[in-house]
Amino acid sequence: MLLLVSVLVLAACGGGGGGTSDTAKITHVWTSFFSAKTPVSQKPAMLQDGSRFASTITALAKNPLASNLSSKVSTVTLQGSSKAKVVFSVYLGSTAVLKDQTGYASKQNGNWVVDYASLCKLIALEGSTPAACKASTHS
Repeated sequence: MLLLVSVLVLAACGGGGGGTSDTAKITHVWTSFFSAKTPVSQKPAMLQDGSRFASTITALAKNPLASNLSSKVSTVTLQGSSKAKVVFSVYLGSTAVLKDQTGYASKQNGNWVVDYASLCKLIALEGSTPAACKASTHS
């Protein structure tokens, strides 16, 4: 389970584009962040305060299971103009390994990003907490 959670966290990444609804942008950033197809170098930009988590994301990406990870967003509920609740499931291949997880997205510099507390929550399922999570204070 620990290895699986590491891989799951590794796959996380996303970004916002212009001209689409907030819900579509949030869904895109979540599925992109948690996609093994998204280059690791792009993932920090998809995470709130992502530069602090770059080494954590890189380490997670080295897990062999990471190449089979993906996520599917079930619902996005806007909570004001800069925060949203996201319900998602994480897949290893075609199997949902974490179903109906709750996370959050935040607006940072005008773009929707995965809230770092959501990533830290997933990492904590392994029983470890990276220094970046310990140093973070959620706003």
